[in-house]
Amino acid sequence: MNNLIQKIILFLFNRRLNKHLKADEREKRFVNYESARSVIVLFESDYLEKNSEIKQLIQSFNNDGKKVMAWGFVQKKEISTAILPDFRILHQKDADFSGMPSASFMRELSELNFDLLIDLTVNEIKPLQYLAFYANAACKVGTHNYPGMYDVVIDAQQLKDENQLKEEDTSAIQIYNHLFFYLKSIQTND
Repeated sequence: MNNLIQKIILFLFNRRLNKHLKADEREKRFVNYESARSVIVLFESDYLEKNSEIKQLIQSFNNDGKKVMAWGFVQKKEISTAILPDFRILHQKDADFSGMPSASFMRELSELNFDLLIDLTVNEIKPLQYLAFYANAACKVGTHNYPGMYDVVIDAQQLKDENQLKEEDTSAIQIYNHLFFYLKSIQTND
C-alpha cells in the first residue's frame, strides 16, 4: 500500500512539474555568486530546528551584501521555530498528502523574485521540490536531476562515488561548498 501511495505522489509531482514547465515564463539566465543580489536557500531542517550551519551560511550571504531568504522543511507535525520574513521552516501540516505546500506559502512565493535559488537538500523532500520549481528565480541550482527543474545540477551521488564527499559528510554545508565553488568559478559576459 505504501508503495502505491509513493507512486501516486510521484505521478502527481511529475504531472505538476511538466504542466508548470510548459507554462513557465521565467527568464532563465546563469547567475554567478558575484552578480547575485537576492538568494533563496532551500534546506532540510534538523529535527531540533537549530540549523546552525544554515544560519552561518545566511550570515555569510548577508556579509557579502546579498538579500537572503531561507525556507526549510522538517518531518514533524508541529514546529517550535517562529516564522520570520526571511527564515521559515515548513512542517507536515504545511503541505498536503502529495507534498504540495499550502496555498498561502505558494501565494507568498509567487510574489517574490530572486536572482538565485540554491537547493541544499540531500534527500528528495517534496514540499521543498515544489518550492524549487515554483520559485521565481533567474537561476536555479540543486542536487536533484529533474529535467527542466534546475539550471545547474551538482550530483551529490557522483561526488560520493568520486570520493569527493564521504557518506557522512553529505550535509547541506558540504553540498553548498561544492555549489559555491562552481558559482564563484564560472564567469559570465553579462
